Amino acid sequence: MRRHEDSVPGRFLSPLELERFQREGLLTDFQLYSAELAAPIRAALQEVLSLPSTAPCHQALPPEQRLAFDRHLDRRLVYDLCTLPQVIRPIKQILGDDVMLFRTQFFEKPPHGPEIPWHQESYFWGVEKGFVTMWLAVDEAITENGALRVITGSHSHTREHLPVPTDSHYWNTFTRAAIPWESDRIVDCSMPAGHFMLFDDLLHNSPANATALPRLSFTARYARPDLSRVHDHADFPGQGCVMVSGHQPESGLRFFSPPDSGPGLAGVS
Repeated sequence: MRRHEDSVPGRFLSPLELERFQREGLLTDFQLYSAELAAPIRAALQEVLSLPSTAPCHQALPPEQRLAFDRHLDRRLVYDLCTLPQVIRPIKQILGDDVMLFRTQFFEKPPHGPEIPWHQESYFWGVEKGFVTMWLAVDEAITENGALRVITGSHSHTREHLPVPTDSHYWNTFTRAAIPWESDRIVDCSMPAGHFMLFDDLLHNSPANATALPRLSFTARYARPDLSRVHDHADFPGQGCVMVSGHQPESGLRFFSPPDSGPGLAGVS
């Protein structure tokens, strides 16, 4: 593990960065691993995605949901990527010393894959605000292949989401979407493979992939271990959290131990 940590040192956020995150809900220009490791890590993650999760809490899910969702509960490599100092240091500055990891997801946008509409997780999950998302470019994310876009400052409240027209060309899992305001500041979040950003509950979308190659990305969601209703989502029965910093409280949330199946990050070269 030391080889990976030393190759891309973590950094602490300055007071100005913390203030900007509170105001805009976005921080960019973080690097999780070096360019030399981008291809080996992508190959290792594709191997993870080739088989459904074996985590006990996932066995009631349909096989397709056991591929891309919450693999930090199943595979050590995914957990390791979520808990590197490059991620945990700034998140602790934002959330405090007690931090849990409560959800992860892979997004593989296929060649010529459709647009994901503007949306906020708080609208669909029904959870209170107070979580931070780490978005990792496993593949280089550029405008042409559907790099994420966010609306800074939109975390101040949850926007209205309207029904999506039946003839839309959006990703087919979305039935409702938000509409940006004319005053919104839209930021293109293109970045090299191995880089990541942190954002609050911002409105975000992903344009269509206009290229002939797939584009893989990954998200991890962090919160203080008192985030309410985190287990209420009907699509995730038996879901649990993992503490990644500090102390686990006495609460009604379910907590699991880190996984030990599969190779970890130290085995990727």
